[in-house]
Amino acid sequence: MTLPPTPDCAPPPQVYVPSTSWLPAHACDTHLHVFNDPIAYPLATGRGYTPHVCTLDDYRRVMQALGVDRAVLVQPSVYGLDNRALLDALRAGGSHFRGVVVPPPDIGDAQLQQMHDLGVRGIRLNLVNPHVLSTTDAIGLCQRVRHLGWHLQVQIRLTSASGGGGATVWDLRTLADRAGVPLVIDHMGRPDTPGDRDAFVDFFARSACWVKLSAPYRLSRQPWPHDDIGNFAQALIAARAGGLLWGSDWPHTELSGETPQAGALADLIDRWTLDGAVRQAIFVDNPARLYAF
Repeated sequence: MTLPPTPDCAPPPQVYVPSTSWLPAHACDTHLHVFNDPIAYPLATGRGYTPHVCTLDDYRRVMQALGVDRAVLVQPSVYGLDNRALLDALRAGGSHFRGVVVPPPDIGDAQLQQMHDLGVRGIRLNLVNPHVLSTTDAIGLCQRVRHLGWHLQVQIRLTSASGGGGATVWDLRTLADRAGVPLVIDHMGRPDTPGDRDAFVDFFARSACWVKLSAPYRLSRQPWPHDDIGNFAQALIAARAGGLLWGSDWPHTELSGETPQAGALADLIDRWTLDGAVRQAIFVDNPARLYAF
């Protein structure tokens, strides 16, 4: 009998607390992962962590608690190029869900179209966790799905110098030019220093890319409400609110201690801006445009 692998990170909360202010109608969570039975959906051997089983039905409890109506499933690195768990969740979720996948470079055009029909709208390039897809292969795939209106979602750690697993603003400009599709940047770009944050805000203000206000705990050195990144988040909002998205990053993988409440993470938007039109853009209008809801 094959035993499931033992998780090495904390599980998500068992009880979900609503956000302080109910989210706008048609609010979208643009970043979450699902992890199904590891016997039926094996995890990659070279993965960087081992998650708990966290299914789409589990996530629906988050949606109910927060008033989230739409959501975007993102392929996690632990499944490598095997997108079956995400695609099966899209089949079960229906029109209220979209997906971002990591397809094999040699995938057929018919399979890409099938993914699109299920709600896939982007390709993920992860330069932080084990590199499942190379930058060259990701760009090649982008050129093949440009006619479908897909984007390239990239997870990076922004630094002031190339190498060491980081990326510079120049690297982002080059990637955006080469991909030829919209660029979506995970987790506020995760810049290392105040100078890197300023450079990223300037890049964002002058570009057409999208940025996810997600996973502040991966950038902040302080507990919630992560006041040490408040000025950075506010600078992004002031620079170009029309390019920002919100994501819960549920089920908050790779954390060893208590995992955060998704409602508390949504409440951070209220700490960073009280402008109702900006909140409407971040939670509803921007994701509706990008993911074609």
